[in-house]
Amino acid sequence: MKRKLLAIGLSVFAAAAQAEVVNYECELHSMEARGWIPPEVWLSVDAANKRARAYDGAIREDNRVAGRNEQQPKDTKFKVNRRGEYQMNWRVSLMASAGGQVRLSYTVMLNPQTNEFEMVARFPQANVTNRPSGVGSCKVVNTHSLY
Repeated sequence: MKRKLLAIGLSVFAAAAQAEVVNYECELHSMEARGWIPPEVWLSVDAANKRARAYDGAIREDNRVAGRNEQQPKDTKFKVNRRGEYQMNWRVSLMASAGGQVRLSYTVMLNPQTNEFEMVARFPQANVTNRPSGVGSCKVVNTHSLY
């Protein structure tokens, strides 16, 4: 009986450890200095439940434009590709310098083994071939949980 309880306890503990949210603080180097790629991005990834949240300067600005709490993180579309990398996508609307709003779609690739990080911005509603991008690395942190 004790062995059964111990086995159940260990399996519950192992499942809880796998379902843990991992928080990342990422630094990026943009390939172009136009401001579309933020220098820092914070991510909270719950890979076991296939969900993640992101927060950066563009999300803060999107929240401000929409009248939401500026500190609110953005839920992402999350998946793990065949190489085991995390792919996250989200959209924001920002104010354009000429007036009006510009819609951006961000795609992020994070390799959880090496913590290498890549970000690409696209303009889905504009006929723009420019795709600003940045590369960098992340570090796992115990603070900045977005959940």
